[in-house]
Formats: sequence, structure tokens, C-alpha cells
Amino acid sequence: MIVIPAIDLIDGCCVRLTKGKFNSKKEYSGDPVAVADRWKSQGAEWLHLIDLDGARTGKPENIKIISEIKKKIRIKIQYGGGIRGMGTVKGALNEGADRVILGTRAIEDRAFLKKSISNYKDRVILSLDYGKDGMIFKDGWQRNTGIKIFEILKDIEVLGAERVIVTDISRDGTLEGINLDFLKRLLEGSCLKFIIAGGIGSIDDIINLKKMEDMGIIGVIVGKALYEGKNKINLKKAIRIGMVNDN
Repeated sequence: MIVIPAIDLIDGCCVRLTKGKFNSKKEYSGDPVAVADRWKSQGAEWLHLIDLDGARTGKPENIKIISEIKKKIRIKIQYGGGIRGMGTVKGALNEGADRVILGTRAIEDRAFLKKSISNYKDRVILSLDYGKDGMIFKDGWQRNTGIKIFEILKDIEVLGAERVIVTDISRDGTLEGINLDFLKRLLEGSCLKFIIAGGIGSIDDIINLKKMEDMGIIGVIVGKALYEGKNKINLKKAIRIGMVNDN
């Protein structure tokens, strides 16, 4: 299970939101390259780089930061936010993204999702952001789609997807911990491989997810808990826990 540090971007700065609300923005750094270097130095193999401006406007606004990081740091990047067409998928890959995260457009247009998977295979990944009742949100978490996550998981398996990012936006940025009961329902009902996000608040959350690894968890995204909190996560320790082989 890989542990992936998150860098969320607004106006080129590293920020975190609470429950996806833009008026809750807290800025941590004006230098995302330096932040990426910090996580790399602590053992990160991947970065979860999210363009929050792009997610809200529908087109990438901070895409050049991918190449800025890649020029100085040897690290893999999964990038999302405002990816609404094949041109923007290609653009992100050309900037150096190793994997492009699909969201709103892929939920609205299954033909686009199918074509993306067909053309780019494991270089694209769908991200599903859900609320307390399992309803999927889109447009930077601003709009409820009225579709439950269980329905979409079944559909994307049929389309040939192998892995998915799922984010509990009711807990994202709260440091409250994971809703393990709901997560188990997701894992038990799907053959997909999951990258988990939303609510990670302490090293205990990493340990609990590691215990569920054989249910289909291949990764966990850690955001605010790396930057603040009374139980602030040590990334090196989290990565070691994720890499332990119990077999």
C-alpha cells in the first residue's frame, strides 16, 4: 500500500480546504516545488497534485507546476482538476504527469471515460468524491450529481477500469479519521483496486487501512495531516507502515 502526499493548488500556492469548501482555504506555502521536494526527501514516490482552480473553473489553471516539479525532482505525479477533454489529458501528460485524474467529465460522459481508458490505459484514473450518504459530487465538490457511488463503481468495472480514487468529502480536511464501516461496504462490493482519501488524521488511520489492504486498497492519500494537527503524520513512518509485507 503506497502512501501519497497531497498538494492542493490555488493561485499557484499550496493550500488545504475543509470538506471541499473554498471559503475554508488555508495556505501553507507559496512554493509547491519546495513542498514536493520535502515529501520526496521523506520517501514519497508519488505526489497527488490537485488543481483546485481547475476543478472549479473546468480547465487546468496550475498545469505548469507539473513540469516545474519534474525539472527539479524525480518523483511520479498524478494530476487532476479541470480535466474535461482528451486535449487536457494529453496536455497534462505532456507537462510530465505520470497519471491523469479524471473527475467531472468522466462521470457525466461515460464515452469520454471509456475512450480515455482505451487510449491511455493506466495513465488515467477516475476519482469519485462522495458525501455522507454516498452521493457523488462534481465540479470541485460544488454540485451533487444525484448518483450514488455504488452505481458508478459497477459501471466503471464494465468499462475496463482497474483502479479508482475515492474521497470522503464529508471528512476531507477535518482530520476526523476514516469512516471505516462505509469504506468496507465499498470494498466488499467491488473488484476494483482503491486509493483512499478523505479524513486521514493520524498514523492510526494508516495502520487501519493497511489492515484492510487485502480487500483491495493499493494506496492512501494524505493531506492536511501532513501539514498540521495534534497527531501530525510523519510521512516516513507512514510510508514504512504501508510498505510492510505481512506475507
